[in-house]
Amino acid sequence: MKIYQNKQKKEIVYEIFMILLASFSVATLWKSTGYDGVIVWVTWGIFFIDFLYRFVKSDSKLDFIKQNPFLVIAVIPLDAVFQFARFARILHLLRLKTITKYYTMPFIKFFKRQHLGLVASITMLVIFLSIIPLYLLEPELDSYWDAFIGSLMTITFFGQSDFDPTTGAGHAITVLLTIFGVVLHGLIISTCIDYVYQSRLFKVAVTKLKRKAGG
Repeated sequence: MKIYQNKQKKEIVYEIFMILLASFSVATLWKSTGYDGVIVWVTWGIFFIDFLYRFVKSDSKLDFIKQNPFLVIAVIPLDAVFQFARFARILHLLRLKTITKYYTMPFIKFFKRQHLGLVASITMLVIFLSIIPLYLLEPELDSYWDAFIGSLMTITFFGQSDFDPTTGAGHAITVLLTIFGVVLHGLIISTCIDYVYQSRLFKVAVTKLKRKAGG
């Protein structure tokens, strides 16, 4: 029992570390700094080792790939292959979003168990708590409405908004909003997939396919 608890603690510490690392990567995604490349490749390197370990330890390698197609895509450094700056940025964005969602999965599962009203209330609370300091700290924002739109866009478009934070606190808030947005995106996608799987049409289609395969 103690060994199991220690293992759980190590996994929690590791996941928190990776979320922080992903957060640093998100913070440098829309800005060019002298250290963004190092953070990006360190994040990818650890994720690659993690992916490789889980792949090797899996009982069925083919099933693992089928169950995690986006992880397979994320682990391939396509943005390093393509030299087109804009295209490489898009590939990097998609990979980083996949990595962030992968390590925030415990939060996605937690929200999935909650009532939709509670999730909506938490979302609005997070946005409300962010617009006050953003308006007070960021000179680009002329009103609380501008701060609200900026927060909403940051959550929706993975950190991309109509203003660029100039203060350290403002930058930290946008990163937290971006991570929260990834959790919400994962929750919506997961809920939609569950809805499709549990729908009558899907079950009928699966039954027909099984009959054809058996016949």
